[in-house]
Amino acid sequence: MGIFGDDKLQDERIAALEGHVRELTQTVQANQADLVEARIAILMLQAEVDEKISATDVDPAIVDMNDELGKARKELERSKAAASDSWATLQGSVNNAFESLRTSVQKAYDQVKKP
Repeated sequence: MGIFGDDKLQDERIAALEGHVRELTQTVQANQADLVEARIAILMLQAEVDEKISATDVDPAIVDMNDELGKARKELERSKAAASDSWATLQGSVNNAFESLRTSVQKAYDQVKKP
């Protein structure tokens, strides 16, 4: 017998909670992608304004970051379409994609900040 005295009701509530957690996770990840995209744009503007490095130094980094952003967005789409049993595995892939993207953005930011 379930916690609530009704296994069917308990299963429905757990399924509703899981659905809610998935939607929240997908929303957070979509926001992460949007924030990285905005940070890339800010980085490009900062490089132009500061004129500390040439456009040729920044452009390859920007292209790489945009590629990483595309990969992260694809992983996000895959996680949205994932079945329940493989959701945790795909979430790990999405998290790895965002971590790689964050690292790329930080490297480019550090390059722009060099005196």
